[in-house]
Amino acid sequence: MIQADLDELIIPEKELEDLSGIALSDGFSGNFYHPDTLRDGKKLFAFLLHELLIFCVTLVVSLPIALLANRNQVGFSDAEIFVRVLQITLGLSLAITVVWNVYKWVKAKPLATLAGLLDEVEKYHEVIKALDIIDRLTAAGNLQANLINRQDAIEALKITRESLVCALKTERILRENQKFIGRRYELFANIESNLAALMALDVSDRASEYGRLLNEALEIGMSVHKEVRKLQNGK
Repeated sequence: MIQADLDELIIPEKELEDLSGIALSDGFSGNFYHPDTLRDGKKLFAFLLHELLIFCVTLVVSLPIALLANRNQVGFSDAEIFVRVLQITLGLSLAITVVWNVYKWVKAKPLATLAGLLDEVEKYHEVIKALDIIDRLTAAGNLQANLINRQDAIEALKITRESLVCALKTERILRENQKFIGRRYELFANIESNLAALMALDVSDRASEYGRLLNEALEIGMSVHKEVRKLQNGK
């Protein structure tokens, strides 16, 4: 069972939905139209499967239309009618699929920053899982108990969690309000101070497992800072 201090660091899906204002449990379209999808094997497979399902649905819709379009054809053999029906069905299905993807892409485009932040949350959770595995190995006697400074890793994760939460709040504010509001400066300041705290942590023990985790947490914090900077500059 995961230790209590690590369990408290996890950002549950319900909290992510509250922070982002989007029902992630029903599927997040931004994930399918995020550039990282093409570089991640699992996400690419899910995207292609998603496209295949859409195309199959459009075939069901297109076939009756193609049959109606050719029901009064005279002077054509059965083979010619079959080819015409097949051509119309496939052409119409492809057209509908393209239009649907363009529509979804336009809707998902404003969520590109959110998709990037959710990717960072996923990486953050992977660091927590890795730390939990190391804890279990240490408890089983496979690692030296005092080999590394666990508290530094926990502190880095706490600060990273705060930065992620601030970034998600900021993204939602900017997404839901076209004009900046006064509270953005407070959120930007929080992220700046959290990043500064991360930078100040002792990372001299880079050769250790916890040192590696600390560095990963720092990289996540830097990524979040970069995304928020893009929002701040209106890019």
